[in-house]
Amino acid sequence: METTVPTADRTAPSSRPLEPIPDQPERWFANEQPVPFDVAAEQILSAHREDGEREDIVVHQLRTWAFCSGQPGAMALMPVPFEGRLDGEPMPLRELAFSQLCAKIGAPPAYVRELPARLQLACVNWGMVRQQSSALLRLARGEVRAVVSDRYGAADDQLVLEMIADTLDRCGYRKDALVSAVAVGTHTVMRVTLPGEGTPVRAGDVIEHGIDIANSELGLRSVQVTPVTYRLVCLNGMRAWKSESSLRMRHVGDSSRLREQLRDAIPVAFAEARGDIDRWKRAVDTIVDSALDAIESLRGFGLSNAETRAVGQTFAREHQLSERSSTVELAEVLNTRSTAYAIANASTATAKTRENVPARLALEEVAHRYLVRAA
Repeated sequence: METTVPTADRTAPSSRPLEPIPDQPERWFANEQPVPFDVAAEQILSAHREDGEREDIVVHQLRTWAFCSGQPGAMALMPVPFEGRLDGEPMPLRELAFSQLCAKIGAPPAYVRELPARLQLACVNWGMVRQQSSALLRLARGEVRAVVSDRYGAADDQLVLEMIADTLDRCGYRKDALVSAVAVGTHTVMRVTLPGEGTPVRAGDVIEHGIDIANSELGLRSVQVTPVTYRLVCLNGMRAWKSESSLRMRHVGDSSRLREQLRDAIPVAFAEARGDIDRWKRAVDTIVDSALDAIESLRGFGLSNAETRAVGQTFAREHQLSERSSTVELAEVLNTRSTAYAIANASTATAKTRENVPARLALEEVAHRYLVRAA
């Protein structure tokens, strides 16, 4: 008699994995006509209001909270109900918060996501009950958008924007500085340039210099000030990869220290960005014997094969070369003389096509690394 071994029902609620809910969408807004600082600041804060009312909860012991199911099929956190404690509602976990929670308990998030719900609950709660540490839950619309250390010094965008406005006033830039682009989502970026000091690097090709001011309310990055240049004809941006004037301040300590550092860093970053205009000018006259070899050299700066190929396709399109499908054919059309200016610009143009903000900024920094080496 043949014995049939029963298999688990993959459609049962206990077998389907729970899923985190989406983070605040990442969006990059490039302003064809730059806007005043206050208008750009309102773009950022309006996107946050749209995402939901902000709230913080200090968790004195992570082990007193539980990982659970909230909305149907969604991951959530809630206080463990015990005598003398008010019952709480499950708070849905967003993508980033789930990854941060897994990091706290030492669990690989990609693995946990694939487990059936019952195993997810068992594994994550086992990890949480062993934690003596505290945490800070950052909420929006009652959803957990981040799980960070309770030592996290929350320099939220509204506070950082107020500090920047004050610094621009003190440095005499407030009237002249305009914002060419902003990014919102899990990362916030404001690209501030000085249109009145735009410099033509060749006929009809004006480049402005300025700074990127970046922040994350969710523990993803420090407050950063980075020198940038911005090419007006195509709205391509380039960020300094490594800079003595760049400020990177972690979200710890007194906010007054950040205010003082911003006052020092912003004018120095503007000055260094102005120096990159000279590099662009030299790059116009710097000949490369093979565009293919120059683009391939970008791998030395950490670009993947796919990203390097994307830069090559951008170069071929912008120079009206034949766009081919195979790698071999693309290599053939790229085997042509060019300039360092064209290679760096192909990298910044490729960056502009990336919806993911960190990926976009990383490609812009690769362009700067290449420009520094070539020019």
